[in-house]
Formats: sequence, C-alpha cells, structure tokens
Amino acid sequence: MLQFWNNVKEELDFNDKSQKELAASIDISYNTLQSWITKDRLPDAENAVKIARALNVSVEKLVTGKEDISKDLNDETNDLLHDIRHLSTEDFKIAKTIIHRLSRQPSRVLEKQQ
Repeated sequence: MLQFWNNVKEELDFNDKSQKELAASIDISYNTLQSWITKDRLPDAENAVKIARALNVSVEKLVTGKEDISKDLNDETNDLLHDIRHLSTEDFKIAKTIIHRLSRQPSRVLEKQQ
C-alpha cells in the first residue's frame, strides 16, 4: 500500500475519525475513497489538499510521513523539539503519550485557539 494511504490511516486513528467521516468531510463518496485506497491510487492534487486539511496536516506529511514544521515555530518550540530528538526511545514514547493526551483534552484545545 502506498505510504500516502498508510499515513492517512495513521492520521485518521490519531483524530479518531473513520474513512466514512473523511469521505463525507471532503465531499466524495465512501466508495470512491475505498477505490483509491484498494487500488493504491493517489488522489488528484485538489483532493489530496482536501484530505490533508480534513486531517489537519500538510500534504507533505501524508506523502512523506514527515513534516518540516520547524520553520513555522518559535524559539521555545524549536528548543523543545531539539530536546525531544535527544530522548532515549523509551523516554520518547513516554513524552509522546503525554503530549497526545494533553492535546486531546478539550479545555486545552480551546485555550490554544484563543
């Protein structure tokens, strides 16, 4: 399977969304989405952008599995990313779990947006 669709599935899991919800949010049929996935067919650029927006990631993230966000971040966030890159594998897993749990708390998401 194309890395694109593996990355889409990971983002769907992270966002607790189903493929049906994704299809509806980008205004295509579920059967069309399933056809793209099962035939390992990439969507056209317009639909790739819609998918990325629906999942709140860049198209680059879906295509490569990586996203260069450091250019858009402030110094404190870049310092934090630097520290994270130097964690042991076990400590990284712990930090990732903590960050995911904090980011999914509704009150924290609302505070971030204000």
